[in-house]
Amino acid sequence: MGYKKRKIDIIREFLNLNLLIDAREVFKKKTDKTQKDIEREHRFGKNLRTLFEDLGPVFIKFGQLLSTRRDIFSENIINELEKLQDEVKEENYDHIKEVIEDEFGKKIEEIYDEFDKKPLATGSIAQTHLAYLKVGSARKKVVVKVQRKDIDKRVRIDLEIITDLYKRLERRLEGIKSFNLGEIIEEFKISLNKEIDFNIEKENIKKYRALNTRDDDLKAPDVYEDYCRGKVITMEYIEGESVRSIYNKRSDIRKKIGEDIIKAYVNQMFSYGYFHADPHPGNIFVNDKLEIYLLDFGIVASLSENYRYQIMKVFLGASFNEVKMITDAIIGMGLLEFDSKQISDFEKRIQRLLDKYMVISLNQIKLADLINDFYTLLVDYSIKIPSELTNFAKTIFTLEGLIEKLVYKESFIELALPIAKKMVFKLINPKIVSDRLRPKLYDIYSLIKEFPQSSLNILRQLSNGDFRLINQKSIEEKKSYENVENKKSQALIFMGLSMIISTTIISLIILGYKTRSMEAFLILVLSISLVMACGILINIFRREN
Repeated sequence: MGYKKRKIDIIREFLNLNLLIDAREVFKKKTDKTQKDIEREHRFGKNLRTLFEDLGPVFIKFGQLLSTRRDIFSENIINELEKLQDEVKEENYDHIKEVIEDEFGKKIEEIYDEFDKKPLATGSIAQTHLAYLKVGSARKKVVVKVQRKDIDKRVRIDLEIITDLYKRLERRLEGIKSFNLGEIIEEFKISLNKEIDFNIEKENIKKYRALNTRDDDLKAPDVYEDYCRGKVITMEYIEGESVRSIYNKRSDIRKKIGEDIIKAYVNQMFSYGYFHADPHPGNIFVNDKLEIYLLDFGIVASLSENYRYQIMKVFLGASFNEVKMITDAIIGMGLLEFDSKQISDFEKRIQRLLDKYMVISLNQIKLADLINDFYTLLVDYSIKIPSELTNFAKTIFTLEGLIEKLVYKESFIELALPIAKKMVFKLINPKIVSDRLRPKLYDIYSLIKEFPQSSLNILRQLSNGDFRLINQKSIEEKKSYENVENKKSQALIFMGLSMIISTTIISLIILGYKTRSMEAFLILVLSISLVMACGILINIFRREN
């Protein structure tokens, strides 16, 4: 189908009057939803899902991405979008053969010793086939993943149309600006273009295998690089079955598999910061030895060191019911600006959220509900969720659904809590603290070197009367705030002295104070600081009286 005809067909589908009317109402922020609003959300979600299914693979994948955005859509719409599946017919073998031969520039018989025409599995972008390679004197059983013919062209056309369609919808729908759809589309384009480049998937597998070398890590198939191209990837054949085959096993086996998967993902996310982001049952294989393999590395995600650190702080704050630690982590992620009025209200909301879940037993808590409530809170404060966190949340949701099928009586949180606690307490591990401080040593050095002189300059200005706070107020306002200004000056004196003393103490700590003379000097400095602080406080008290 040509570009123009495809574009007209898609626009005609999207400009459905009922869909537009429902969308206009759905995207309006409402505190109290009526039964009519809830029914409209169900109808909009169902119609949107049907629309994506009718429009084909690219739109199905776009709908799957939107199904992870609980910061945008209500649970009623999410539930419909989560039903989107890549159920497509198998590609004609002649087309598969043509793609392989074009990529390698030779006949398929010259590449593979044997190639099974019947696919092992089919997807919207590619399908897999069983094949054999001759490696020296050995005959290796392999899996060949091959893209559908011209899928790259179809993806390119549909992505261009989605971008154009967004611009049209942006002008027509008043509520569409309640979230940055343009940013989501850009994220989707980057992700899908990576997914159709099998050179990237090959590198993803190699990176994963290089990182995941522990005995308790999930395994991944090796790749045969000489038999890989941009549209073809040849991998080690894994003996085993989908993790679905474990659903009917004994409870102890199911629980072990569930715990192994959770533990491995905690390692991936928080130790390596690099994880397989599509752990649905079809991508997880288990062999007779109960070894677990991850397949299909088209979708992987990363967590920066800062996000890993801050997420663990959120978990630690929730464990100890410390709201300020959670707020500090959210500020540390760059999601919330430091505004004293906003933060006070924000912390009250977090406390209410914690209170809600503190009275619920672990086996009754659904992680999806908890994260959904947290996302709702962030949306209320106009906080945009970065793609790193949406990929993290999407992966957690998928894992929770898998664990529920493996372990009936225990929840995902019950199994994850002991493992997560071991990881989160690394926050206070001296090595972790040292690693985080090391890049800041130069700043500490600059502080030690420059702060005493800067502080003395401030004190000299204060003593000479040269230090002034510029205030663009009327004479009446200046008089009414005179007392406040005096207190500010007193506070600045105290701050300057504190900086000098603190700098001295930090210097001693860094240099070490193992000798008795150094210890005595440190005690002397602390004693002097205490006397000075008491003197300043007494002086302030006298002035106020």
